[in-house]
Amino acid sequence: MSQTVLWNKEIDQIKESGYLNKNISVTDALIENFYNEILANEEKLLLKLIFSNNPSQEELDNLLKVWDIEVKQGSKSLLLAHFLKTHPELNATKYEEPRLKGLLLNLRFKNLQIISHFTKIGKEINKQEIVPIIFNDGLMKYLNPDAPRELADMDILVPEKKWVESAKIAKKLGYIFKKLNNFSFDILEKKDALYGILNIHKFINFETKKENIWLKDLYKRTTKNEIYGVKVNIPCYEDLIFILLTSISQNLRNNKAQSDLLYQIYDCKYLLDNKPNFNWNIIIENAKKTKTEVQINFAIKFLNKISENIVPEEIRNNILFEKETNDYSKVVMFKRFYYIDLQKQCREMKIKDIIKKPKLWWKYITLKIKYKTLKSIQNHPRLIDLFIKDLVKVYNFEEEDK
Repeated sequence: MSQTVLWNKEIDQIKESGYLNKNISVTDALIENFYNEILANEEKLLLKLIFSNNPSQEELDNLLKVWDIEVKQGSKSLLLAHFLKTHPELNATKYEEPRLKGLLLNLRFKNLQIISHFTKIGKEINKQEIVPIIFNDGLMKYLNPDAPRELADMDILVPEKKWVESAKIAKKLGYIFKKLNNFSFDILEKKDALYGILNIHKFINFETKKENIWLKDLYKRTTKNEIYGVKVNIPCYEDLIFILLTSISQNLRNNKAQSDLLYQIYDCKYLLDNKPNFNWNIIIENAKKTKTEVQINFAIKFLNKISENIVPEEIRNNILFEKETNDYSKVVMFKRFYYIDLQKQCREMKIKDIIKKPKLWWKYITLKIKYKTLKSIQNHPRLIDLFIKDLVKVYNFEEEDK
């Protein structure tokens, strides 16, 4: 696989977590590492409560012993507030209750500001016959209004030929627009604003350079609606889950346990529970077209690690893209433990040094032959299996010696 979705440093994490143990796969070792590294103990307890079919007062009490509202980000505590709202049979202490209610009051005011800006800009965009796709938190707030969430900004997707025009429409209304990258503009209320209020995308970045391939299918499956006074296109639930899974995978890769990761997990559960006859084939086709098979696999495995009550049983028992992910993991391991080390040795040997010391010629030629040979097989998982088995033998031998 030519496009990578993991960093080299994660291979060290796999090694530390025991990836060579014959009882655990490379991918599962990495998921275990993500779970323990990214999520704090109290966040694991919160997620366990949220996805439990029968949460108990004892479990809530155990969480409240370690959950410090003064320390945790407000957005994370909002999930706790929503959990208590949906489970009136369970009670927080007199310390938590007023603080959680205060969070909800402050949230309403901030969200109204973001929504009012979106309405103002969105209506002007509509006047130019541009109907954007809305996604992320702004859409989930509309689909699941009872669940409190902090709207940092709104996200919309417009056709590429309307991308710059949409940003200029916001500018005419007095806003500032800043190009974040080659696919999105950040709209700010004023020049010195620390945060934007709207992101205008021309595609959704999956870091595979295949993002545009599925856009026609995405638009085709949308439904028209009016949200916050703006005419928009709403993606189908399957496409929304696909976007969430790729985003979860990116958060894992970047070691982020910010509130958006917790909400993405929560949103997956909500969407899966509220779409009858959910069509997983759409996600499979999306992943193949955008080359995000590995990202989807890691995200699903991570959700399964958190709870068995998120992903349907038939998908849990038949994980998507297992072969692609294992092949990819082997390729990354091979490059980390064999190919890159040998490449470094070759580069360190300078021709001028070899001329001065003729005895180095044989070593140089030997290294070059090995390097060229390994380079020729670096994208062939079956051949790489031989090297992985060699690593396992070494690992098992060292373990026996201990």
